[in-house]
Amino acid sequence: FSVNRMLTYECFKSRMEKGLSFIEFNYMLLQSYDFLTLFRRHGCRLQIGGDDQWSNIISGIDLIRRLEQEEAYGLTIPLLETADGKKMGKTEAGAVWLDPRLTSPYDFFQYWRNTHDRDVNRFLKLYTFLPVEQIDAATAIQGQEINAAKELLAFEVTKLVHGEEEAVKSRQAARALFAGGKEAG
Repeated sequence: FSVNRMLTYECFKSRMEKGLSFIEFNYMLLQSYDFLTLFRRHGCRLQIGGDDQWSNIISGIDLIRRLEQEEAYGLTIPLLETADGKKMGKTEAGAVWLDPRLTSPYDFFQYWRNTHDRDVNRFLKLYTFLPVEQIDAATAIQGQEINAAKELLAFEVTKLVHGEEEAVKSRQAARALFAGGKEAG
């Protein structure tokens, strides 16, 4: 790794003016070595990450090609942001985890149930397999009625990640706690 080459990456150029810690500067090295280790131990050839990780992923690919003379690949996707511009991810406060030991199915359900009104339609399209027509109909309503669409989002995403039984239990618990046990919708 050349420091000069690392400094050509946009992620470092923009940070140099604001200040860059030693740990931040070395993150590329650590992520590259991590990709190499995954390649060697598990045959991992593809690293997927947010588009802000492009230079780190490319560095890992280059390291694998140099040391192993093998092909490796990278795929980046746009960062997911909420309507208020906050990044969704593990480094953000209030991160939600797929692992039930880190975020219980109920808390997972509540995370999606508390989605901002402006995000409900987009998140239903991104995170569920519901037909677009059903999503558009469910989110066409405004005001308090949007809560039914939020519950639909929470139920569908929880069902996808934790199974239908956990989704049903989470919905029932939320209804009991917040609606005095009344059926919503």
